[in-house]
Amino acid sequence: MRGWYRRWRSLIGEMWRFGIVGATNVAINFIVFNALVIAIFAGSELKANLVATAFATTTSYLMNRSWTFRHRKTSKIPREYVLFFAFNAAALLIELAVMGLFKYGFGMTSLLALNLAKALGLALGTVFRFYTYRTFVFAGRPESPTSAPPTSDGAVPPEPAASTAPGPPTEAFASPQQ
Repeated sequence: MRGWYRRWRSLIGEMWRFGIVGATNVAINFIVFNALVIAIFAGSELKANLVATAFATTTSYLMNRSWTFRHRKTSKIPREYVLFFAFNAAALLIELAVMGLFKYGFGMTSLLALNLAKALGLALGTVFRFYTYRTFVFAGRPESPTSAPPTSDGAVPPEPAASTAPGPPTEAFASPQQ
């Protein structure tokens, strides 16, 4: 039962930190997107979205690696980085599909309509991102307060099995050391 509680608590903590990092990067994404649409990419909103997303993805990786999933240790940082950007590219395609549907399918071209489409695409992409980051990118074994430190080759030894014998642990009845 304790293992289940620990995993649930870890998941809630990851979701909370992921949400904070995500909200921060959504703000960064929208600020950069709108600045680019107004100043540089007028009429090329999808290009502006690509640039804004690339920038926000970089800051998101750094924040997620150093805070959200810091307890999931791995020695494969280059692998993480490539997977992170690959899954973000897939999530960007989700977002661009929604924006493209609004702009080209429904003819909604106002900045407000495109921002709403962007928000919907981000929401769909966020579900995809959380699942893929947790499952594939930051898939290193979570650290446990009772787990042994990693061995010299970076492997984490398995946690000891819980006793299934009924009654109190035998240490409780051991004679005191003198």
